[in-house]
Amino acid sequence: MPTSPRSSSGAREFHFHEDWTLPVEPATVLDRLVDLGAYPSWWRQVRAVEQLAEDRARVQIRSRLPAPLELVLVREHEDRSAGRLRVGIEGDLQGYVEVQVTQAPGGCRMVWDQRVLLTKPGLRHLAALPPARWVLRANHAAMMRSARAGLDRPAAA
Repeated sequence: MPTSPRSSSGAREFHFHEDWTLPVEPATVLDRLVDLGAYPSWWRQVRAVEQLAEDRARVQIRSRLPAPLELVLVREHEDRSAGRLRVGIEGDLQGYVEVQVTQAPGGCRMVWDQRVLLTKPGLRHLAALPPARWVLRANHAAMMRSARAGLDRPAAA
């Protein structure tokens, strides 16, 4: 069953949307997104990955904020021919990310939709404060810029 946020609690719920054109082939982007063990090599905020099962891994993330996250990512759906991937998120965040990667002139287009609830107590309480929500969103934007820089690189020869 797909993972989804369990509550509509606005203060701790976040929706992120990215729509990028990348100068690499769709298969390269999908390969990177599916290979969780390699995330630390291209996404600098991903500090460690522990494979728990074929479709499940524990991921430790540390960004600019002094609040590291421990997540369990679960591949829920993968359709290479359609360029679709859905990953459930458990742990300090709960929810999912859906990615669609399609051919585009000069490379590919990647659309990233993420819906999560903060479940880590300190962050959950912090998110109730409007200025802190802005900081959390800015932190996520910085993480996604880093992800984009990693995905922008051509495949290694």
